[in-house]
Amino acid sequence: MDEIPEKTKPKRRILVVIDTDPRSNPRVAEAVRTAGGVSVWQQVEISVVLRGPAAAAVGEGAGQLSEGRMFKQFLPMVRENGGSVHLMPDPETMEGIDATELVENNIKEPALAELAAQADYVMRF
Repeated sequence: MDEIPEKTKPKRRILVVIDTDPRSNPRVAEAVRTAGGVSVWQQVEISVVLRGPAAAAVGEGAGQLSEGRMFKQFLPMVRENGGSVHLMPDPETMEGIDATELVENNIKEPALAELAAQADYVMRF
């Protein structure tokens, strides 16, 4: 059986779904840090979905959260390395998110289901 050369092998896809509230749980910051760190390797394609209260990680008060610096550092890192960061905020969280960020990165349930179906691995926090 012939091996596929590394340069033409499709990258494995990892979907990281975060639906925990970053205002009360530090695991959100750790999930974002992990996704950002893995994205630097550029060996996998990373998609992060901040769902429900987790979308507060990109809201106007994110910098004041105990782990706020991680969100500012690692979410852009995912995007800079070819990954994507999507938002599925709940109504309460939506109020604190920049309109441009929301319009450009909002995702609905059918698109999330498609991302999950295409992913080789799904991690949930």
